[in-house]
Amino acid sequence: MVRKSSINKYELDVRKGLQELFDKCRHNMKHSGDLLLCQQNGFIDYKGRPCVGLGDEGLNCMQQVNFISFNGIGNITDDNDYYEKEGNNFFYGNSEFEADIMRQHITYMNIWENSYFLRVFTQVVNVLNGLNYNWNLTFKNLKPNQKSEQIREGIIKLLDLSPNFQRILKDAYVGQIRNAVAHTQYHCIQGGILYDNYSPSSKYSILQGLSYEEWEKKYVYSFFIFIGIFQMLKQITNEFYLPCSQLTFAKGVPIQIPLSDNKGYAETYLYPNQKGDIWRFTRII
Repeated sequence: MVRKSSINKYELDVRKGLQELFDKCRHNMKHSGDLLLCQQNGFIDYKGRPCVGLGDEGLNCMQQVNFISFNGIGNITDDNDYYEKEGNNFFYGNSEFEADIMRQHITYMNIWENSYFLRVFTQVVNVLNGLNYNWNLTFKNLKPNQKSEQIREGIIKLLDLSPNFQRILKDAYVGQIRNAVAHTQYHCIQGGILYDNYSPSSKYSILQGLSYEEWEKKYVYSFFIFIGIFQMLKQITNEFYLPCSQLTFAKGVPIQIPLSDNKGYAETYLYPNQKGDIWRFTRII
């Protein structure tokens, strides 16, 4: 279970961090339509043409995105002493306490393994740093260790312009935990969780264990980062891009697409449907 007091505390941290992140994105983005592309997911199709929509990563990963979002953070308790009462027993793998911890770890792994989420997250970080939206970015063929490297080098390391959110992400993400879950190399003990893939000689496997309170913090942070990135982009689309589209003569929002030789960009428009949730290159009257 997750303590309600921890949800209230850590969700607020993440919300403040996300607000900082997207405020900086708004000031630094190279083109005014870049955050709309992050939300609508611009990509290059098999014939080399710019498209918007789910793409390969979305088609492969959207069920998992919806599963995490629909099922929520998991069981919740009002008892602030929950871990002191329930976490100091001998564990044999047959308690509801252990089942909750295992479910949380699986969700944690699914969050940080989700290629669609990582693609969107990386695009937001590119916008933060004043880079062009990367139409060719793909994660579908990355191995798990390459995803960990991308999170460390292509996301966390590039968040210097948003220090509060960077601090939260550094606290939330531990690649070793993902690996431990994938290979069932962790177990509950009195007072906390041991990670059996601990290796003092490995730069990225130096975590021996966590108290249940420490694990709860990483899990709650990760969940609200995952949910929050999508929510913030949706909010920006609904509250900024959609109203702006109604004020232009073309009834769309300008974006940049790469030229066929990848040596520059051309400007075109994205147009929303009647609900404003799907945007396309062709205006539907």
